[in-house]
Amino acid sequence: MGVPRENVDAVIASLARRQHGAVKRAQLLAAGLSRDLIAGRIRSGVLVPVHHGVDLVGIGPEPPLAYEAAAVLACAPNALLGGRTAARLWGLPVNGPTTIELIVVGRYRKAPEGLRVRSISALAPSELRRHAGIPITSPSLTVLDNAAITSRSELEAIVNEARVLRLVTDEALHATVRRHRIRAGASALRRLLADERGPRITRSEAERRALEVMRDHGIEPDGSDVKIGPYRVDFLFERERVAIEVDGYRYHGTPKRFVDDGRRSKYLASKGIQVFPLTCAPRDALGENLSRA
Repeated sequence: MGVPRENVDAVIASLARRQHGAVKRAQLLAAGLSRDLIAGRIRSGVLVPVHHGVDLVGIGPEPPLAYEAAAVLACAPNALLGGRTAARLWGLPVNGPTTIELIVVGRYRKAPEGLRVRSISALAPSELRRHAGIPITSPSLTVLDNAAITSRSELEAIVNEARVLRLVTDEALHATVRRHRIRAGASALRRLLADERGPRITRSEAERRALEVMRDHGIEPDGSDVKIGPYRVDFLFERERVAIEVDGYRYHGTPKRFVDDGRRSKYLASKGIQVFPLTCAPRDALGENLSRA
């Protein structure tokens, strides 16, 4: 039985409300709307086609994630946001085009115009998440897929920010690489994680001394020379949410560096990271300072 004409717009609005303003024509047909009624709403501008068989409601303000929701509907039923699109929604630093990118589980013949689609053979339940109700790849799978399309330095920034935001753990990243060991990006992410286990990067004699003293006290940082947003920290302890900055007058003793350090500390505090400065000093004093920190 069809939907009475006076109820057509209510049916459309009800569906669109749950899908960020996007509706699939197959959904409208299943709800009882006829093809003629749907065509009439398209002619009047109530429905605006964006992909084959997918429309946006053309009345009222456009929801922020309308096009992302429409893209998932266009590639349904096994589609989720991925790649750079997922990274941006997770708050990770990515460059490049803003074309909506999706992952489709199983084979997919051709991406709708204006979308970028990659396939994946299978997806673990933990790798499917939702952002505002829209299916999206998990943070660790998002990192892996971006490893295939970014440079080494960009990947480092993505991994560091994902850790800072507590979106991923090293265990989750390693598990994702093992699960998708032949997927594009797996080799790049595997190398990055392996390199982090090697020698720490130090940029000055003061930092080398600080690392040596930390190790003398049984302390091993999770990373060194770590990029967090627009800044870098000398040493980072992820679980403790602590950054160690090695201060020496040569690098931090000018008024400009004093101001810059203050801005960096405020930025890191906004991310929940506390900065502990270590002043360059003789070995015993440095060790005492570290113990107090």
